[in-house]
Amino acid sequence: MIMVTNEIAPVNGLSMYYEIHGAGRPLVLLHGALTTIEGSFGRMLPTLAANRQVIACESLK
Repeated sequence: MIMVTNEIAPVNGLSMYYEIHGAGRPLVLLHGALTTIEGSFGRMLPTLAANRQVIACESLK
């Protein structure tokens, strides 16, 4: 089972939501406009997180 952490961090006046999946060498995922982490990477996350720490973020504001 892959551990998932999710948090909201203040970044330059924005609320930045992020998720951390898995462990290991980090890989940062940035989705395109008008979509979400799940919409862009949902199917890939388990495979990517099997050998890495995957950090995915999106803006809330």
